[in-house]
Amino acid sequence: MLERAGAQLAVTVTPLLTERPVFDARGNPVLDKAGTFVTEPAGFLGVGPSVAPVRQPIGAVPSQTWQAVSGTAGIIVGLPARLVDVARAAFGNAPRDPNSVVGLVGVGRLAGEIAAAHGPGATLAARIAGMLGLIASLNIALFVFNLVPLVPLDGGHVAGALWEGARRQVSRLRGRGRTGPADVARLMPLVYAVSAVLVVMTVLLIYADVVNPATLGG
Repeated sequence: MLERAGAQLAVTVTPLLTERPVFDARGNPVLDKAGTFVTEPAGFLGVGPSVAPVRQPIGAVPSQTWQAVSGTAGIIVGLPARLVDVARAAFGNAPRDPNSVVGLVGVGRLAGEIAAAHGPGATLAARIAGMLGLIASLNIALFVFNLVPLVPLDGGHVAGALWEGARRQVSRLRGRGRTGPADVARLMPLVYAVSAVLVVMTVLLIYADVVNPATLGG
């Protein structure tokens, strides 16, 4: 039975016989000795997903790049909360979010999954595109994170230079002449604190990527 234009209609449908992948008790696809999917005939009725590459104009590059940069910046802003979720997944029973932040081990695992992908759509061109996308995402993440205005990151040095330039301009406008350089040694406690946080974050991500990794399939 289906409803069309407010009326109930009785229709008869014939399922299509198609080859469907076989899954084991854990929900993983079964592979044969050659590494290909084992399939079996099964009836199919409904709409099936399809994946196909879509060529984009070169003018779409700036908008896509900005979208990636702004999205990464949003993730960095919410990084403390995401690290709390990672810690819960690593030391508790909470599942690992598929969109969780990952460390070096996690990046290597994702690269391996892309390289070893099988099945429909996992062509050589698709795997190369996925690997290039992973490398681009990693570089964008490092670029944005390095701009955080905290020493010893480059963003902290940029912020210090801007502060130094602002001090000199204010001093010049007040007729006090050229001021001396700022004492950067006063920032060393902040450098130690930020460095310690980065070390703890790195160790946490490595541990989580080993005991409860994030995977492409979630």
